[in-house]
Amino acid sequence: MDKKKIAVIVRDRQSEAFRMGVGLTVLDDTIDVFITRPLKDDKETLAQLEGVKEMMELGIVNLFTTVEGTGFEFITANDMAGRLLEHDSILPY
Repeated sequence: MDKKKIAVIVRDRQSEAFRMGVGLTVLDDTIDVFITRPLKDDKETLAQLEGVKEMMELGIVNLFTTVEGTGFEFITANDMAGRLLEHDSILPY
């Protein structure tokens, strides 16, 4: 089976988006997570974000953001749009 490229777009339901990003890693596909809004400062969101960070350290998940000052790789909205064209599936949360 061919490896798919999946994008998870983090908007309002941030903890669910991060949870989905980690959960998709079981499929052995390429997972890109795009943060498009400032991060919520609630316990659940931060806990799920830690899971994404762990997957990043293992080289399983890539994390990008269009929000400056988050400490993650910043990309412009135009760059994100161009990258999304390369994905097989896009999951907005």
